[in-house]
Amino acid sequence: MPDDILEQVCKTVWFISSPDDAWAFVFKGSEISKRYLIFLSDKLLAQDKELIAYTILHEIGYVALNHRNSIGYEQTKAEIKRQEKEADVFAKKYIGNGG
Repeated sequence: MPDDILEQVCKTVWFISSPDDAWAFVFKGSEISKRYLIFLSDKLLAQDKELIAYTILHEIGYVALNHRNSIGYEQTKAEIKRQEKEADVFAKKYIGNGG
């Protein structure tokens, strides 16, 4: 990944284990003061390395692409779909190529 994205992730992202009902998600709220939390479930971490890496890159994509979530803001289905597609494109760009 480019240095600017790596620097952004290192300065603003915390990785935390998630509840059983989710593989991964990004949470951004005022109570964490301009930081992102990326939650990774134990179920995800039991998967193969490629799926784990893809999921982490997908979530980092939300951060790097400055996507919003539905907390305090109701997203349209079209916006959610667009963000999912963009995060998938981001993950595919960096998966397996080391940056």
